[in-house]
Amino acid sequence: MSKPTLFMFSFGGGNAASYLKLIEALEADFRCVTFEMPGKGSRIKEPLLRNLHQITEEHYQQMQGQLNGAFAFYGHSMGCYVAHLLMRRLRDEGKPLPFGAVLTSKVAPVHHFDKKRSILTDAEFSEKLRELHGMPEAILNNPELLGIFLPMVRNDFYAIDTFRHRVAEPYPVPLSVLCGTEEQVPDVQLTDWQHESSLPIRFERRPGHHFWIFDELEWLANHIKTQLKHG
Repeated sequence: MSKPTLFMFSFGGGNAASYLKLIEALEADFRCVTFEMPGKGSRIKEPLLRNLHQITEEHYQQMQGQLNGAFAFYGHSMGCYVAHLLMRRLRDEGKPLPFGAVLTSKVAPVHHFDKKRSILTDAEFSEKLRELHGMPEAILNNPELLGIFLPMVRNDFYAIDTFRHRVAEPYPVPLSVLCGTEEQVPDVQLTDWQHESSLPIRFERRPGHHFWIFDELEWLANHIKTQLKHG
């Protein structure tokens, strides 16, 4: 029996290589698929996409031809909204849906609002990234490297900041919603992912900040395997 496919959607500033260590822990159970967006990684010379719907569309196009067997979704932060928009699109077009999704560290879309982080000065934006523990200190402390990566990350934050939630019918996909204990997010803003699914969701917090997923990698891999069992 072939392994189910796990489509993995990266966080703001991430790329196709963001989940390499997590993939190593999952590849015995899943065929893991990541995505390279314009302006990143091997596509660094292409223009960045500044709209979350454009980013989702690029993911959708790359998924074509890979939706024939069983598949599931995993997304962290911005990747949660990409997964969400893809599930809505697949549902609306009458196409197969993932048999489950694990979403980490992003408030339910109904609670999303524009934090205007993308318009901060470079110094303020760098400090925000330091608070999120989302970029290595080696880059944050190197002006030359920061000059390369900052526009890329800022672009993704702009896409998130300008996203507007639209109420729609829930999709029949069970969701597992996880968040770090040190993230300043009330539980209700996470449990309200229930508005998006017609099936019961699971919610849990794990120790750590916004990028707890890398400190809790073994636990996360086991959680994904448990929650996304198929067949």
